Parts: sequence; C-alpha cells; structure tokens
Amino acid sequence: MWQGKHGDSYIGEWKNSKADGHGVHIWSNGDRYEGQWITCLKHGFGTDIFSNGDTYIGPYSHGKPDGLGTYIWENGAIFEGMFKMGVKEGKGVW
Repeated sequence: MWQGKHGDSYIGEWKNSKADGHGVHIWSNGDRYEGQWITCLKHGFGTDIFSNGDTYIGPYSHGKPDGLGTYIWENGAIFEGMFKMGVKEGKGVW
C-alpha cells in the first residue's frame, strides 16, 4: 500500500515504481477509482466513484473515459454511450 503525503492512497500492482495493472486509488477528497492502470494513468476498464455521489463505469484511455461507458449522477440521471478522451461523443442514451 502506498500513502501519499496529501492523504491519497493506492493498493495494487506496480511496475517500475508506478501504478500498473489492477489497483485502487483513493484520493484525499474521497474520490475513488478501481480498475486498470498503465504507468499511473487510468487505462482499460474501471469504475470511478466521486465524492459528490457521481459514478462512471467503463473504459479509459490515457486517464480519461474513452469508449462505451455509463455515467450515473448522484440525482439518478444516467448517460450510457460513447466517450472520447473524457467527452461525450457519438451515440448515447440519457
């Protein structure tokens, strides 16, 4: 387990002293990500649970949602569709 000096923590696989493989990162503000990492970036399938109650489930590329994913807002609204580098793009359903 890694503990950052600002209260962040990471439990998971490492490669060359960087998060790489499956792991869980918990930020000091309460945000939490569980999924795949490549050299400290979210990359592959994962789940983000934000401290405001929002959740994203789906693929990541270079640290951003990328591909067919689901975003669920704290108020219950749901978007399921395509993301490209963190932005809703292409087909989707609200």
